[in-house]
Amino acid sequence: MTAIHPAAVTIRTAGVDDLPQAATLLTEAFLIAPVSQWLVKDLEARAEVFRTLFTIELEHAIRAGGTVHVAGQFSGVAVWHPRGRRTPTEPETVSDHELQLLTATGRWQPRFAALGRILAAHHPWQPHWHLAYLAVAPWRQGGGLGSALLRHHHRHLDGYGTPGYLEATTPRNRDLYLRHGYRPHGPVRLPDGPPIWPMWREPRPRVHDR
Repeated sequence: MTAIHPAAVTIRTAGVDDLPQAATLLTEAFLIAPVSQWLVKDLEARAEVFRTLFTIELEHAIRAGGTVHVAGQFSGVAVWHPRGRRTPTEPETVSDHELQLLTATGRWQPRFAALGRILAAHHPWQPHWHLAYLAVAPWRQGGGLGSALLRHHHRHLDGYGTPGYLEATTPRNRDLYLRHGYRPHGPVRLPDGPPIWPMWREPRPRVHDR
């Protein structure tokens, strides 16, 4: 696919009315990912569960001070959450939001719970913004939309001197994030499942746009 010019991408902050389309895009983008297949084996059930989960996630992001960015006409979506400081020995606690997610997973709850425990165990304690999801419509992947969404929020992070954190779930995604300044820790591996790369990005000195 031909790469897009950054200036040609319109990125805006999503509102409540955008959530159904954003949930659809996230479901389509993650439907056949290795971690998704590990979580829910059946494809039809996976689509149903994921749409419910992503709806919950998007509503939570908007309600709890996160940010949802939409690229173009729902060609890409990024979901970010601000995370505060913990002590290095303080474990991540299970929030009401996470309990709501687990309830929605039905009989696949043990796998979602295992994924949550593994991710929480490797989540950094320093203040940062967490990229929970970055999704590009399958027919638009490889054209630069993911990079445009990353750069859009990185300008905010760099302006405030704030690190970024994410979990890459495929080598292709890991390589994308490497190009944007993230450094991997791991990988960690799901039980009998695929690897996941926790990745951290230090803020870069702000430069003037040219």
